[in-house]
Amino acid sequence: MKFPTQQLILEGPDLAGKTTLSLDIHKLTKYRWNIQDRSALSMLIFAKFYNRDSFDLIENFKNELYNLNNRFIMLLPDWDTISNRYTQRGDELHDLISLKQTYNLFEAAIEEFGNYPNVMVARNENCLQLIVDNLLRIESFSLKQIQQQICQLADNSENKEALGVNFTIYDDCNFKHLDEQALEYEKEREYYTKIKDRVVEKIINELCGINSKNTRESKNSRRFIYTDDTCISLANFNYRKDCLDCHFVLRSSNVRDTLYYDLNFLYSLCKLVFNQLGLNDKVYCRMRFTINSAHIPNIIE
Repeated sequence: MKFPTQQLILEGPDLAGKTTLSLDIHKLTKYRWNIQDRSALSMLIFAKFYNRDSFDLIENFKNELYNLNNRFIMLLPDWDTISNRYTQRGDELHDLISLKQTYNLFEAAIEEFGNYPNVMVARNENCLQLIVDNLLRIESFSLKQIQQQICQLADNSENKEALGVNFTIYDDCNFKHLDEQALEYEKEREYYTKIKDRVVEKIINELCGINSKNTRESKNSRRFIYTDDTCISLANFNYRKDCLDCHFVLRSSNVRDTLYYDLNFLYSLCKLVFNQLGLNDKVYCRMRFTINSAHIPNIIE
């Protein structure tokens, strides 16, 4: 199972060393990741600096941050380092006063977002290997570790609730990370069985032509879908070009107590569909998750 990096985003004030760090990461990893210099966070910070309206920019940054396949490195050396670099090189956009003002805004951003699960804070330039090791470790996370990341995200969000959390994981369709015991979780076992039975029934009916069109569907059908108004509200399966694409929407999730079991169940559902469609061992599985309300209990009911 792989929990890949979609965008590796470097943030920090001018003269923080982002370009050097980007080149060093590329050199060490042989261009493993797409590295983006600045993101919606910089747009937000400079909007504040120039007293522009920033509501939409806050939402843009949250959209980036709540995609857990995005990983952020916030690079902020001490002010003396930045000041000395300015003295030696100057800067095309800043004088020393404006540079210090933006530096303070990035410091405030680290105070607010530095504890988010997909944010790494780098205070010096001697942390290259540590950064790369952490990124590689995250890409091998288990379902339990992903659940813990989402808990951390919710815990650091307003009212202990993160809206619109999303992430993607991949599997080679051996599904060897399945925790069979988690499927026996007493509080959700009956619920999981109902969903599984409906998914199987839907696939069988479509393949047999028991549908509104009275037409037999193939394994490439667009009609393999489960919907409901309960917490697991959508499961959609599409097979294309050796990829079983599975998209899940959770209307709401108690990320501390239930999410791990839900993730494991949905992972098992991918295995079930793989077998129902009779796919071969050359197929890989892409699992896309959206959690509309990822919350810690006792705050959001």
